[in-house]
Amino acid sequence: MIMINKRIIAITAVLAFSLNALTAQGRFEYGGDLAGGARNGTSSAVSLLIPQGAAYLSGGGAVATATGVGAAYWNPAGMSRAANNLETTFSQRSHFADMSVMFAGAAVKLGKNSFGISVRSLDVGEIPVTTVFAPDGTGEKFSPSNFTAGLTVSRMMSAKTSMGVTINSTTEGFRRVKGNALTLDAGVQYSDFLNITGLDVGVAVRNFGRPMRYEGSGLLTKAVEVGTDRLTQFMSIEPAEFDVPMLFEMGAAYDVMPGLQVAGTYESNNFEQDKVKVMGSYSLPGLLTVRAGMLLEMETVERTDDSRTTTVDESSDKVKFDNLYDGVSFGGTVYLQRYLGVNASIDYAYIPTGYDGFDASSVFTLNVGF
Repeated sequence: MIMINKRIIAITAVLAFSLNALTAQGRFEYGGDLAGGARNGTSSAVSLLIPQGAAYLSGGGAVATATGVGAAYWNPAGMSRAANNLETTFSQRSHFADMSVMFAGAAVKLGKNSFGISVRSLDVGEIPVTTVFAPDGTGEKFSPSNFTAGLTVSRMMSAKTSMGVTINSTTEGFRRVKGNALTLDAGVQYSDFLNITGLDVGVAVRNFGRPMRYEGSGLLTKAVEVGTDRLTQFMSIEPAEFDVPMLFEMGAAYDVMPGLQVAGTYESNNFEQDKVKVMGSYSLPGLLTVRAGMLLEMETVERTDDSRTTTVDESSDKVKFDNLYDGVSFGGTVYLQRYLGVNASIDYAYIPTGYDGFDASSVFTLNVGF
């Protein structure tokens, strides 16, 4: 047992340092300098960064504490720690700019192994069609699509250690253009780490995969090939590839006293600034849990002047990028077993929007176990 734990700790340490190095390489080598020191908003599949479910607010300590079907997003290693043999969840989130996010999943526990499926969809709504000749709109509207389906496998490697992997397939498109990406989430969780009772830790990498490329008939355009006698014909525009937003998280949670837990997560993101997420919770077993959390940016971006991208001297500028979920969040859970005789719970979360002019997010989640 000791040998197994040593191997798992060694594998996790190598994974953590390697993935953190890859994340740094992606941020500073592949476009970071040419983008003025930041890559915010330049990735594909940005919906993969929207937190799912309400139980973990903006994610403080979730990489170490997420369990059951809800762990499919935060850390797949937690799925095998489910308290029920079968769990289902459904979540609805009001997103900024009148958008909404739906998340649903189910997980089954078979001995030390757990298997789960999850789906999530971002509803953007209708967008008016505008053109060069009709800047006020043509009267047409279109609705972008954004859908992700995931398959999770998790296993308890020992009484205190679990590992898990999720494979996600993400499709996003608008009108006659569509892109697909396969991404991998992998993680490890430890309970009573270093034999310290009540100390849980977790490590996870999310959204590891190849860049997304867009295709479809919407990329066809009428043109005349230069240097030939051919008539006007349809030609395909070759789009650029866009990387997926890979990130690395490590976190810990500690039970200060029965019912009271404090937790925190450090996140290194391939396309955003590093951030720290913290959360505290207090539970009355069988009745309810209340939570409060905060997300903090850890970096200020310093612009780098490059003659290939700008003719304006911006080398002395420092810019603070606000994260979409910056600020204090709060929420809670009501357990329904005592009131309705059903093994179910309802989670709620209020998560602020870091941008002025947009409403905060409200998240409701229904969990049912069998």
